[in-house]
Amino acid sequence: MAKRVKLLDVAKAAGVSQGTASNAFGKPDLVRPEVRERIFAAAKDLGYRGPHVMARMLRTGKAGALGVVFPDNLEYAFSDPVAIELLRGIGRECAHRGVNVMIISAENQQQAIAAVNNAAVDAFLVHCYSDNNDIIAAIQRRNQPLISIDTDIAGAAGTVVLDDHAAAKGAAQHLLDCGAKRFAILLLQATEHDHFGPMNANRVGAASHRVVRERLAGYHDALAKAGITADDVIHIECDNQSEHSAKMTAEMLASHPEIDGILAMSDVIAIGAIDAARSVGRKVPDDLKVIGIDGIVAGERTDPPLTTMYQDSVEKGRLAAEMALSDDGGKTITLTTKLLLRGSSKSD
Repeated sequence: MAKRVKLLDVAKAAGVSQGTASNAFGKPDLVRPEVRERIFAAAKDLGYRGPHVMARMLRTGKAGALGVVFPDNLEYAFSDPVAIELLRGIGRECAHRGVNVMIISAENQQQAIAAVNNAAVDAFLVHCYSDNNDIIAAIQRRNQPLISIDTDIAGAAGTVVLDDHAAAKGAAQHLLDCGAKRFAILLLQATEHDHFGPMNANRVGAASHRVVRERLAGYHDALAKAGITADDVIHIECDNQSEHSAKMTAEMLASHPEIDGILAMSDVIAIGAIDAARSVGRKVPDDLKVIGIDGIVAGERTDPPLTTMYQDSVEKGRLAAEMALSDDGGKTITLTTKLLLRGSSKSD
């Protein structure tokens, strides 16, 4: 087996100190251009593969990267509008600080644990994930900062969340103000176990994801003040895809034609609900009012445009990355929403 070429070998071949050779790869602005070129030429001739990441971490104490853990597969992280906005915010702060990003999918637990154990990162951001699992335990064993986003994780160095309760309460109150009386709530996935379709009271009460729990409570609080109990409301659990929520909504409206107000836990779900209403001949907003939560761009293009509770997901991601890369941890940042009034809830 060929001997691994070390940085010291490159330094000797280039006639420089090991520190100068290290700077050429890690802090090139500290090395004169002609010296850098001599070092890189020696590295190429010797077949040097570059600095060993873990060795650099031991030497400097920094990897220059953040790990971002998503509960879903990577395709979802790059296709869901809110996930994309969150990553934009994380990327914005990391670019500002000269730090890279590593994305880890938690869909396959064993693969995710291996990725966490081997990740050359300085901190982890965990998005919408329960703290009761082995992946979080693997992160915490590393004794590095863990920032939770839209979830509660015991021992996290910091947390960035949306005031989901207030967002949902505001959404329900808006539809009440618009005259809706018979409601359906289209939920995001309530637990880590797949279950889509109508929910009984036990399933509603078992919701384990923070976002779902808080939004459900907000909806129910507003409706209760209007004399509408949770038992009076139809609850439908949806995959966070418009095609799926459209199917669920069409089936629900066929069984419950009296429904005149739909509270969707995401804009993606709400867009599917509007599509379904059109397909079954229900007029939005005349005899069916729909509101979402998120404020994604696609909501502006529905027919009619989607009323929603807007959240700044880019800023949420940026704040989480800022917290992870600073020494000012141990706090919770709670972001608020605002009503974007459009045609799906109120006629012009």
